[in-house]
Amino acid sequence: MTRMKRGALACMSLGVACAAAWAQAPAKSDAAGGKEGIAATIGGKPVTLQELDAIALKSNMKLAQSMYDARRAALDQVLMERLLGEEAAAQKISVDELIQKRIAEAVKPVTNEQVEAYYNSQKARMGGRTLEQVADPIRNQLTSMQESEARNNIITQLKSKAEIKVMIDPPRAEMVLAANDPTKGPATAKVTIVEYSEFQ
Repeated sequence: MTRMKRGALACMSLGVACAAAWAQAPAKSDAAGGKEGIAATIGGKPVTLQELDAIALKSNMKLAQSMYDARRAALDQVLMERLLGEEAAAQKISVDELIQKRIAEAVKPVTNEQVEAYYNSQKARMGGRTLEQVADPIRNQLTSMQESEARNNIITQLKSKAEIKVMIDPPRAEMVLAANDPTKGPATAKVTIVEYSEFQ
């Protein structure tokens, strides 16, 4: 059975399950020359960067998500550099150049039919502009989408061929709801679905 619960957004208490894991990364000392991993001292007792990171990530969901996104992007870059390094060296080009070469091989020219089909599917959002007025931006967008898909495919293929275990968890919010929030279903349900609504 599933229990559904409706709560106001103000009831959410943001928490990040992976904050502690992120904070384990080695920290450099500050410009004042403090010990590694120490942000400050209070009465001679250290305040660590790990402690500050845990608090910051727990209280700022946007920061936590930005940190996660940046680390996943960096991880993908490291993965490609390590797994494509030998091939790039053999071709006497950089890894980035090799990736761009592979992406270029995968991307096909966007046809006029594709541009028109996209325009018709999004016509309500075009603000009354004609196909001729938005054809170039649409073509660029469709090309960019192809490039992004090609890059993701390269990463997926590399991961499938190598023994890779990703241990960076996405940020998760700890939701605290009032006892009198409207609910539907038994209180003993194993799964609770929370719906947030904004009332005008």
